[in-house]
Amino acid sequence: MSPLSLTTVILVCLLWGAGFSFMKVGLQYLPPFLFVGVRFLITAACVALYMRLLRIQWRFPRPMLWPMAALTGLFFTQQGALFVGLKFTTAGRTGVILNTQPIITALMAHWFVEHDKLTWAKLAGLLMAVFGVFFVFRESFRHFDQGLLVGDLLTLLAAVGWGVQNVLTKRVVKHVAPPAMTTWQAGGSCVLFLLVSVLFDPGPIPKRPLDLAFFVAIAYLIFVATVFGFVVWVYLLEHNNPSRVTSFCFITPVASVFFGWLILGEAISRDIIVATALVGLGIFIANFQFQPSRLFVWPAD
Repeated sequence: MSPLSLTTVILVCLLWGAGFSFMKVGLQYLPPFLFVGVRFLITAACVALYMRLLRIQWRFPRPMLWPMAALTGLFFTQQGALFVGLKFTTAGRTGVILNTQPIITALMAHWFVEHDKLTWAKLAGLLMAVFGVFFVFRESFRHFDQGLLVGDLLTLLAAVGWGVQNVLTKRVVKHVAPPAMTTWQAGGSCVLFLLVSVLFDPGPIPKRPLDLAFFVAIAYLIFVATVFGFVVWVYLLEHNNPSRVTSFCFITPVASVFFGWLILGEAISRDIIVATALVGLGIFIANFQFQPSRLFVWPAD
């Protein structure tokens, strides 16, 4: 990866780590499906305007219809599971579990992406990350908090959806411009979210009067985490191996635990510290090649 790609992926992962806390803030005002629907409605409009100003082609080849539909379905599933799960679990736990998605990405990329195969180092690191997730779930089972367990499992589902989506994105982005891909996914899923909201979101809406905290939270999620984050993420996937890009997600769980404590005052338990360390260290090991003569070498894509 180039220095610019390295810097950019680290920044995006830090921004996403803080995003979980802002999601929790927003869910105090709006139910999950409405909140995520509004988020992606505005996101789609912003990215569409950006494409119009830069004259970026929004159409895609007809053979890409079903792959784009699949990406939109995965996006809807991942974001829906994430936001509903956040109702029951904490921002810090969400960040740790969701960012095990490099495990899914690496496993899928081994079979479906050329020149992105599993190595022994990758396998060892990914198994360490899985062990880290065990500590997150151990806490919910030990105290048997049913709500916490539901939230954790939904977040794990979101991680699986994101991993599959990363690999499919790598194949589709050769034919569809990254901003167009973001616009279609956000626009298509927001329609689904708003329809589901009408059917399933409980009242009253809003839950409490909208104030500055809500507008700061939704502005951050739309313009920083989504418009900037997702468009840049697709560019990174286009120009680098998916497993390399997603490996930097080890930064996000650390950031999510920190910002959950800083913004929401969430307690940081021993199991969460251990889980965060194992997930981060595992993904780190998976993507560095150790050599006897040098401490480590970052593999070129």
